[in-house]
Amino acid sequence: MITLTYIDAYQTERTVQYENMDAFLLALSGCVTIPDHYQVTSVTENGETIPFQGRISELYQSMFTFQKQDT
Repeated sequence: MITLTYIDAYQTERTVQYENMDAFLLALSGCVTIPDHYQVTSVTENGETIPFQGRISELYQSMFTFQKQDT
């Protein structure tokens, strides 16, 4: 399970969960409903922190690269 935590426009921390990395990457690749400019506070996979700092707009490329390194 992938858990994405970010700060929204109201400066409120929000959390979204995805079933697996494929579902996560699919959501980020075009049908994500989270605005690109929101700041990511954490990304975890099965409870393990994935090293990422940045905005939603930068997340897809980072996670795609992370997944390739992991396999």
